[in-house]
Amino acid sequence: MKNIKKLELSENYSVFSPADGQEVGNYPLMDRAAVDEAVQRARERFPFWADVPMTERRKILRKVASVLSENADYYAEIIARETGKTKLDALLADIYSTLDLLKYYSKKANKLLKPVRASGNPLLPGRKLYYRFEPKGVVGIIAPWNYPFTLLAGPAISALTAGNTVVLKPSSQTTESGLIFQEIMEKAGLPQGVIQVITGNGSVTGQALVENHDLDMIFFTGSTQVGKDINVQAAKRLIPTMMELGGKDVSIVTRNANLDRAAHGTLWGGITNSGQTCIGTELILVDRAVYDAFLTKIVPLAKNLKSGREAGQVGSMTMRSQFRIVEEQLKDALEKGASVLVGGKVDRDQKGLYFPPTILVDTTPDMLVRKEETFGPLLPVIPYDSLEEAVRMANQSEYGLSGSVFTTDMDEGRWVANRLKTGSVNINDVLVTYAYPSLPFGGVKKSGIGSYHGEIGLRAFTNVKSVTEFGWNLKRELFWYPVPEGGDKVAASLLAALFSGNPLRRLTSAVRAGIQVIQIAWSRRKQ
Repeated sequence: MKNIKKLELSENYSVFSPADGQEVGNYPLMDRAAVDEAVQRARERFPFWADVPMTERRKILRKVASVLSENADYYAEIIARETGKTKLDALLADIYSTLDLLKYYSKKANKLLKPVRASGNPLLPGRKLYYRFEPKGVVGIIAPWNYPFTLLAGPAISALTAGNTVVLKPSSQTTESGLIFQEIMEKAGLPQGVIQVITGNGSVTGQALVENHDLDMIFFTGSTQVGKDINVQAAKRLIPTMMELGGKDVSIVTRNANLDRAAHGTLWGGITNSGQTCIGTELILVDRAVYDAFLTKIVPLAKNLKSGREAGQVGSMTMRSQFRIVEEQLKDALEKGASVLVGGKVDRDQKGLYFPPTILVDTTPDMLVRKEETFGPLLPVIPYDSLEEAVRMANQSEYGLSGSVFTTDMDEGRWVANRLKTGSVNINDVLVTYAYPSLPFGGVKKSGIGSYHGEIGLRAFTNVKSVTEFGWNLKRELFWYPVPEGGDKVAASLLAALFSGNPLRRLTSAVRAGIQVIQIAWSRRKQ
């Protein structure tokens, strides 16, 4: 709270832990005037921050990593309290991935953003060509509640490293995660005003940010529909957006899979963070030849899972609205003939938004759990008869964020990976593409626009400027006005010399062009 400028606002809002209902914080609901003021401060600080040398930015990144790692337990407790996840989940998923990204960019950012030399053109000799990366300006970031620290830190770190200033709106449910990020950055030496956190809900604070005409870029993580709405607003001002949206990720288990690893992996991929993971497994497709054997592996594992806040347990869901969606999808599936092998019954006596890990079979394509994003701990297991059918089923989704395939035949795994229409694929693994900061992270279809992380992700927060330098002391170029007599013949000779598929034609044309150029140069010697 200490980093929020004191404003005369009419409303505050409270945040309650989804695990036990206790109040965890009370924050100002920032209105349009407050948001506009934050963007204006970011605009004023941009020229200063853009001129800070990369060596200094990298020092700050290293210091941020030090502050975060040395206080990881404290910060993980705050994240867990806001979200209902276990502290272990917060340490591994939110804090570790952020630390690894900080380490990566603190080592690589200078190389990734240095000017890149480009090849020349024989018609235009003597020039040095390169392109450089310049910060866009003020970046507005709207972050989600499921991984409230790493999913705001990732784009914010990328934007700041590239030289932008940032106005960051965390989810209202996880406001404190945004505030502690700003606190950590400024403790590490980031000048005040370079990043600002605005607090409030989406309909007031978020809308004001999206509609602010002084933003140069918007980064949004959240639902596909809200992402579409934000893109409409951005299009009115022709500013770029980056969208990390919904997913309906599929894990394919082939007949050649290590079934123990497949069962452990798909269960963790679908249930970790109580299923609230955009790249988490939502459907498990299993070759019919090993379908029954796979169920004998995954069912006992799922039965042993317990809900709670201790390490190794499954934490609560974060949002009651999402809890209701999961309940609705389960109810719809059961009414249409699905069967529950594990879970399916909410303990109404347990305090908090705990939904039991649930394994479903006998599902059909018309069920909500097969068509719509679940974002909760429901896992349908579905048989298939050929890999072509499995890939076709996976690609039928309107989403395309991530996916996985389990097989001991790596050629088979690559065959599947190359055909899945997704932004990332894991072979014999789940979720881990996000864990590697060197890999771009993003989706296709309705799962998003653009990628962040890695070289591509860092450069996405920059404008690319192409530059040519000519150092020869020539009065004019060959075809500058006044164009020499016979210039068209020279041009024809040069084009044939450069691009003809006939080697003899290229040679004779090059000789002819050389003679013509010498003649023109001689005629111009006194001009």
